[in-house]
Amino acid sequence: MDDFLAIFDSDLSEADKLARSFDHITSLHIQHAEQEIELLRAMGDKDQLIKEQIKTETIKHVRNIFNDCFMRSTGKKAWND
Repeated sequence: MDDFLAIFDSDLSEADKLARSFDHITSLHIQHAEQEIELLRAMGDKDQLIKEQIKTETIKHVRNIFNDCFMRSTGKKAWND
């Protein structure tokens, strides 16, 4: 949590703070979801597995949309995926 809050205390531009904080949060969600996917595979829970995969891919898609909008607005990528 300290890493997340440090983003807002930094000397970055407001746009960069937004990008870094969005990256931080969504990366954590993806990491957690990928661990959940592995667990669901091991448990053989196909219904929950599909739901978790859809959720993860949706977050990845939203990250791509954000990155594209950030690049159009600032001329640089928010992060490299």
